[in-house]
Amino acid sequence: MTDKMRKLASDAVWQLCRLLPVQKNKVVFISYGGKGFGGNPKAIALELLKQDRDLDLVWLSRNPNLQLPEGIRLVPFGTPQAVKELSTASVWVDNSRGGAHFKKSEQYYMQTWHGFALKHIERAAQDQLPASYVEQCKKDSSFIDLIVSNSDFMTRVYRDDFWYDGEISLYGSPRNDIFFQKNSEIPAAVREFFGLPQDQKLLLYAPTFRADFSVDCYALDVENTLKACENRFGGHWTALIRLHPNVSQKSVGLFPYDGSRIVDATAYADMQELLAAVDLLITDYSSSMFDYALQGKPCIQFATDLEAYKKDRNFYFALDRLPFPMAQSNEQLLDVIERYDDEAQQQQWQHFKRENGIVEDGNASQRCAQWILNHTKG
Repeated sequence: MTDKMRKLASDAVWQLCRLLPVQKNKVVFISYGGKGFGGNPKAIALELLKQDRDLDLVWLSRNPNLQLPEGIRLVPFGTPQAVKELSTASVWVDNSRGGAHFKKSEQYYMQTWHGFALKHIERAAQDQLPASYVEQCKKDSSFIDLIVSNSDFMTRVYRDDFWYDGEISLYGSPRNDIFFQKNSEIPAAVREFFGLPQDQKLLLYAPTFRADFSVDCYALDVENTLKACENRFGGHWTALIRLHPNVSQKSVGLFPYDGSRIVDATAYADMQELLAAVDLLITDYSSSMFDYALQGKPCIQFATDLEAYKKDRNFYFALDRLPFPMAQSNEQLLDVIERYDDEAQQQQWQHFKRENGIVEDGNASQRCAQWILNHTKG
């Protein structure tokens, strides 16, 4: 089937499903275009599962073998069945741009986005984005009824750069509620998943992707970095390597994985669980650093291609103004680890939080769930 024929078939399915009635108790979730069970939609779905068993919770995924909690239905993403679910849902929840063709007047769309913006996004980066994506964004924004924000800064980004003038609520990020859970079993479960001792210290290297999808810049000297961590922080260390979903297929063989000292964690389902479990994060331009910092743990920027990256996608913040030390070579990285000052970094992070109005408190999922219940039950 040609692309044109596929589009005509998809359009026909959407038009047929337009005739179906909305089911008041149905909520449909999508995370990263159907890539798995994670992010803000996961946290909201789990909260709704706790609060109301009468809801029909539907998760759209490209993985037909995705394991979901009892009470959440799996539907293949991009299929006629998925179109039917979207067309009959009372509420949609997404963390990236959707592909819905229309929205009925009695339907509601909650956009939770997927990260605190460091890189320019949406309208601020439209000269670097495909025209088709920009048009999709504008259409998607016309459907949104609520954008969930975690800070005054992100509220400004949504207002300025999302082609959107509707409701924005300062709820916090549901995906980050995990960092406020007391007596969490997640760190132990992550170590057990990878077959590591419970007292093993974990370093997570999680760089973001490049526009050309190259992995040449992922030049971390893992072994010497682990030795530096052991010298500075003590204990026995393992490195978990996690590539961005856009380049996940390139993780195989990229580092000398041995299953104990250096571990490929790219396929691990939930990034937030990894962030909750590890003792040190090394990343480059990823928004994960802002999530991770909520725990008060060490975070370091490691970027060997800063000038080249700026030409592709500039930043909302100067990187040297961020509350995380920066290294642009392996030699600098070892020096940063050796000199890491936890108290100074925490002071810088608290200042950054205040300056940008970050409001995370562990209750974002409850606020989002209540909004959804108000629009399904009320």
